[in-house]
Amino acid sequence: MRKFLTLLALTCALAAPAAASAEPSAKALALTRRMVAAMHVEQTMAPLIRSVLQQEMDMTVAQRKTLSDQQKTMLSGALTEAVGEVVDSGLMSRVVDKLVPAYAEVYSEQELQAVVDFYESPIGQSVLKKMPLLGPAATKVMVEIAPEIQADLAARIAKKLDGFDKVGK
Repeated sequence: MRKFLTLLALTCALAAPAAASAEPSAKALALTRRMVAAMHVEQTMAPLIRSVLQQEMDMTVAQRKTLSDQQKTMLSGALTEAVGEVVDSGLMSRVVDKLVPAYAEVYSEQELQAVVDFYESPIGQSVLKKMPLLGPAATKVMVEIAPEIQADLAARIAKKLDGFDKVGK
């Protein structure tokens, strides 16, 4: 669930307006809906959300040490079915409905029009179609640099916490 919440928070942070402003115009909302449709957001995000939720459910089952293998199999099946039902119940439509006003507030009508023009074009559709091909390369890079990131993070945390145990004594 942590990964899902992180993904959701990141999505919301990327869509959140920088400062409070007037309500988005009807044209901005319409352009945003066209952008979302042209980018196939619902179709591309649903499998990602399903995967993240499924990983969380798999971890939940694995943590149930007192269950028999048969019980784990039954629980896993039930959770997998529940994840599918949640995603298939219109989850992405609800997410998009909530995000459209945020996008329409952040981007100007001119920016939205340019993005829509690009993603509705044959080149834009080609770019979108090829994006999933980058997944394995991105995963490989992240796996390769993960130890470096972890070591860097651990060193920075240790430095910031140096002397923490002496505070207040």
